[in-house]
Amino acid sequence: MDDLIKSIIAAITGGVLWEGFKFIYPELKRFLDNYYKAKKNLYDNLDPMLKASDELFGKIISLAKEDFSTFINENNSIASDVSQNRLYVCYLFSQFWAQIEYIRMSSQYYSLARIKKGKQLLRFIETYESREFRLLDRSIQRIIGETLIEDSGGTFKIMSLSTFANETQKKDSNLNKWIKLLEDKLNSSSDKVIRQRFLVFGIIVACLIEHYDPKYKIVRKREIYLNKLSEKSNTKIQKSLFTEYLNFVKNKNKYFKQ
Repeated sequence: MDDLIKSIIAAITGGVLWEGFKFIYPELKRFLDNYYKAKKNLYDNLDPMLKASDELFGKIISLAKEDFSTFINENNSIASDVSQNRLYVCYLFSQFWAQIEYIRMSSQYYSLARIKKGKQLLRFIETYESREFRLLDRSIQRIIGETLIEDSGGTFKIMSLSTFANETQKKDSNLNKWIKLLEDKLNSSSDKVIRQRFLVFGIIVACLIEHYDPKYKIVRKREIYLNKLSEKSNTKIQKSLFTEYLNFVKNKNKYFKQ
């Protein structure tokens, strides 16, 4: 009799479990599919994003070392190599914003938000576009980024430097008028406030690089220009950046003077 009761209970319990599993399986499968899709979206975008960030941060380091003389030294204004360097600086900022826009186009934001590192990447993007840290108006940064994304047979790619150079030479180019706004901002870097804004922006770029490539497998390790940061910028990085925006970043102390 006991064996019969046990068999009946096992049958009922097994049936209930099976019915429950059939009920939750579609939702579980959907959850896992979305999770792996989010991970794929993240890692598909991270490599080009890190490379663009590395190039930009390297150039900001160079600008910091020379105190932005490329843009504020009038004696350099007619030198062809300086003119090319100015164009390259504008391209690197534009390419960086284009990578951000590419992420918007190629991956649904709600998808990235499903995983921790995806949420953190979105937080970085929000920081780059925030009123406190952006270089140009948010809409202008986005327009520049969008303009550098080209349709190549149904797939999208970031505009090359040579194409960028050609486009900015055209007087009727839509891109040219937007890049002029960035160039004007760089030309105003004799103003300490504007110069520091660029330097703080570079610190945020450095944070992204080291957050997603802490062992420098994709990009090279670079020294941070702490000696070029003003006291006000240090406070802004310490108190605002790492408390209100990027509180998940590790080793925060390396990004400002103690």
